[in-house]
Amino acid sequence: MALHSYSADVQKVWLCVLKTSDLVGPRRHPERPRVVVKALTKRPGLELDRWVKISPRARRMRVVNVVYEAMPGPSQPGGRDSPLLRPTQRDLIKAAEKALRQRLQCDGYTVNGDLTVWHLYVIELTPPGGQAPQPAAAGYLYVGQTSQPLEDRIRQHREGHHNVRGHRLHSQTCHRRFVQPRFDLMPEDFTQTFFCQQDALTAEADLRIALESSGYVVEGGTEQLAQRRQDLGLAE
Repeated sequence: MALHSYSADVQKVWLCVLKTSDLVGPRRHPERPRVVVKALTKRPGLELDRWVKISPRARRMRVVNVVYEAMPGPSQPGGRDSPLLRPTQRDLIKAAEKALRQRLQCDGYTVNGDLTVWHLYVIELTPPGGQAPQPAAAGYLYVGQTSQPLEDRIRQHREGHHNVRGHRLHSQTCHRRFVQPRFDLMPEDFTQTFFCQQDALTAEADLRIALESSGYVVEGGTEQLAQRRQDLGLAE
């Protein structure tokens, strides 16, 4: 009996950013719409616009428009003149979709329903190891960033929380030396909402540097600290 092999039909797909109705849910940024990122077989332009208007699938997704300014440029992968091929470029399509989602999230868009945002916080600490305060120190602080509600994150540090597998969810230093939250010490520029973790980590390091320049001894904020000190010409 002869064996037959079948290959999937190759389709051209474009990376599309579709605005959905505001009635679907809240937005991360008041000036950025809720959007869905999809690899579609509809070429940007008249074909995609028509699909949005008449497609039952678009109606089920609550799509109301196409956000062309948020989509790849015509010559970029997935753009109008540079379609990707499915299934032969499946991994490339997934990577391009992920990169586009991350870019839009950092710009404040609510992408595929993800409402995650980040904030900074400051916690006052006791002097280390029961030592007397350093004469020149304005105080001892811990800085952090989180995508959780601030009250919940501070509670984790104060109470020493662990997850169900026993993994620590708090800073040991912050837990052992916890005094109180000190949002009053945060300069106004650092009280804003951050829409991607990389921006939050950078701001966290900058907040530590700013507080140290005011005479505080600061813990935390280390992930981007060396790079930010180098960028600001503060590296030792």
